[in-house]
Amino acid sequence: MSLKLSSGLRNFLTGENTFRKAFEDGVLNIYSGALPADADAAPTGTLLVKVTKSSGAVAANARSTPQIGLILIGTHGSGETFIINVTVDGVGPTAYTFTNTPDAGGVLEVAMKVAEMLNDIPQLCAVASGSDGNIYVASRIAGLAFTIADGGGTGTITTLTSEVLAATVVNTLKFGPPSAGVISKNTDTWSGVGLAVGTCTYFRLVTSSDLGTANSTDIRIQGTVGTSGADLNLSNLNITVGPTETIDTFAITLPANA
Repeated sequence: MSLKLSSGLRNFLTGENTFRKAFEDGVLNIYSGALPADADAAPTGTLLVKVTKSSGAVAANARSTPQIGLILIGTHGSGETFIINVTVDGVGPTAYTFTNTPDAGGVLEVAMKVAEMLNDIPQLCAVASGSDGNIYVASRIAGLAFTIADGGGTGTITTLTSEVLAATVVNTLKFGPPSAGVISKNTDTWSGVGLAVGTCTYFRLVTSSDLGTANSTDIRIQGTVGTSGADLNLSNLNITVGPTETIDTFAITLPANA
């Protein structure tokens, strides 16, 4: 196995980002021909299959958008509790509790503490805004939906809306939550129609904004394709024009020892 990460992906991952975020709008291109020397190089050979969600069209630079919810803090005296029930990635509702001890102060300060608590949820980002107790909650992964609900604490939440802005999803590929150092394709169908005749030799997982040129900024991962022992194993390597090819499993493992 010989996965190659582009400079753009490595910079992304070593900053304040994740693999799942990097490919929140991914496309899997499968090629014939000799493998490029690295993932920064331009692709070689012939593009045989462009794998998307259910073979759907993906325009250049197509982007999903995150869901945004709103929490508005009401009474917030010392010792009061604020409980937010969260469901995300099919898990939940899970109760997250902030207890206002010691007293954080005004409504903005309490909202900031609740937002800080919600920010510890890997899939969510929360920001307290202004002196009115507003907390805006967004999915970190574009297209990922969630629900938030008042869990019945002693402090009051006067407004709580899971969808001030609903998530929108384009036909790009997405990953599920990681487990034990492995991140796998989500439950969507990953497929694409044959674009040319040829034998699969390598793939590139890219984003919808990939330039398709030699550069050090695009986010890419490159790997081998085979029937066994490759980075991506397929039952059929010989592609013809028209038939649909489906990717049933796709997973990336971060090793415990580098």
